[in-house]
Amino acid sequence: MRAARLALIIPLLMLSMIPFWSRPNSEMSTLIESMSLEQRVGQVFMVSANGQGVSDTVRAFLTEVMPGGVALFSDNGGDPAQTTASVNAWQAVATTIGAHIPLLTAIDQEGGPVTRLADGFSTIPAGWLIGALPVDRVRKVGQIVGQELGAVGINMNLAPVTDVQTIPDNSVMNGRTFGSDAGRVGAAAGALDQGLADGGVIGVLKHFPGHGDASDSHVVLPTVLDPLDRVQAVELEAFRIAIRGGAEAVMVGHLVYPALDPTPGLPASLSPRIIGDVLRGQLGFDGLIMTDAMDMGAIVENFGRGDSAVLALKAGVDLVVTGPHMPLDGQREMVHAVLNAIKKGDLSEARLNEAVGRVLALKAKHGLLTWLPPDPTRAAARVDQVTHQAALDAIFADGITIARDTGGLLPLKRSGTHTLVLYPAIYPSLQRVLAAHDPAIKALSFAQAPGDDEIGAARVAGRAADVIIAFTLDAAHQPRQAALINALPPGKTIVVALQNPYDYSQFPAVAGYVLTYMPMPAAFPAIGDVLYGARQAHGVLPVTLSIDLKAGTAFQPPS
Repeated sequence: MRAARLALIIPLLMLSMIPFWSRPNSEMSTLIESMSLEQRVGQVFMVSANGQGVSDTVRAFLTEVMPGGVALFSDNGGDPAQTTASVNAWQAVATTIGAHIPLLTAIDQEGGPVTRLADGFSTIPAGWLIGALPVDRVRKVGQIVGQELGAVGINMNLAPVTDVQTIPDNSVMNGRTFGSDAGRVGAAAGALDQGLADGGVIGVLKHFPGHGDASDSHVVLPTVLDPLDRVQAVELEAFRIAIRGGAEAVMVGHLVYPALDPTPGLPASLSPRIIGDVLRGQLGFDGLIMTDAMDMGAIVENFGRGDSAVLALKAGVDLVVTGPHMPLDGQREMVHAVLNAIKKGDLSEARLNEAVGRVLALKAKHGLLTWLPPDPTRAAARVDQVTHQAALDAIFADGITIARDTGGLLPLKRSGTHTLVLYPAIYPSLQRVLAAHDPAIKALSFAQAPGDDEIGAARVAGRAADVIIAFTLDAAHQPRQAALINALPPGKTIVVALQNPYDYSQFPAVAGYVLTYMPMPAAFPAIGDVLYGARQAHGVLPVTLSIDLKAGTAFQPPS
């Protein structure tokens, strides 16, 4: 069996230099024909299970369903050694059952708020920060993420997020999207996807047609009521740009888009019109199409487990992602439903084979039809966090953005000016990095939710100051922080938003507004350098904040 299968795989590996959508089908057809119906159905599922490694229960499950992929989450990994051992355990089972085909091993390593691997791995920029960077720096981020994931045996990243954030301060998208401008989002997504490929990992554009104007599909099935011209110009444009950059996989979201498919209550992930006519047809995408997790409220509250899997494949999906909260019995039910649908003629075998062909072709392109276990004891060295984090710290600094300086307060003067610095108490190094430029500064710290005494002290100190530098940490959702800033004289206040760009909405009259998008202590010295003119700010505002502060804004103070 192994020798025969190797004879089938070698020609497929030789195809890896041919563009994915242009490959001859004879070798792929031969491999597919050698597989049983059960083996083929398994290939179109990406499953999940709790815990590190493979328990006896999970082993039995894998042996039965023979999946094509696994989506890993935080509890499946740990440090680089633990994560490698866990991935190895999954692959060891996959390569000894069914057709002995290795798994697509996927994870959500987006960066910022959605980061599954942290212990021993580099801190990845949040989406807003990526959107503020030049595309060459974005590609470098992708390369680093790809190298670190590949170092532990993970071959697919469920990123980049390609949604355009058209709802300001959208709780489910904050820190995940690259911004509110479709062109910039598409370019950033394409660059990150290319960087992941450079690093040896498959990227996945998500959540098609776009989640930036929708409520949380983890909980409900959102309906996006935007008109067709707006959807084409914004949501689809970002994906169109990223797809043109060479994307190989797209994740379809659980979102109802009446402008694209008027069928009531039918999400994009189950819609033949949106998948076939729009994604395949209008956007010309011929790569792998996968669903968002099918355990999300948008699906489980509206469709049966088995029915949803069958509908997704009928609609043109190639890989059904079950999700981390779907019990093994539920995932098994989905696989059996697809098997039964094919046996009854409700789902054509031709459609199944088309989906299997795309899964296997993507594996072949990336050399994933064979597998050698990486050594867990060398995983940390392969990840090389120290080198990568140093590079990412420099990239963090490159994202610092000066969006506004109406008072001409920047660059700060090093002497002869009474400068007041207000900063969150959890980041005392902020005071030190500014004092390194001007030892005479006066500094006051405040709690995440400042008390009346702290606000009063800031008010008094602010009146005596010539210029005020006030650091905020998600003041958009911290009314007491906003109250502290609004107690200051706005004409001489520069706010530095450490995390949420939408903090600006709470105090739009301030003279200056600077953004860093993530509170990274290693990059704090660069903030001081920018404020005092020792370093140029390279970042560009990724989201529109007001009529005069639109996405793409970048102010440069005189040197």
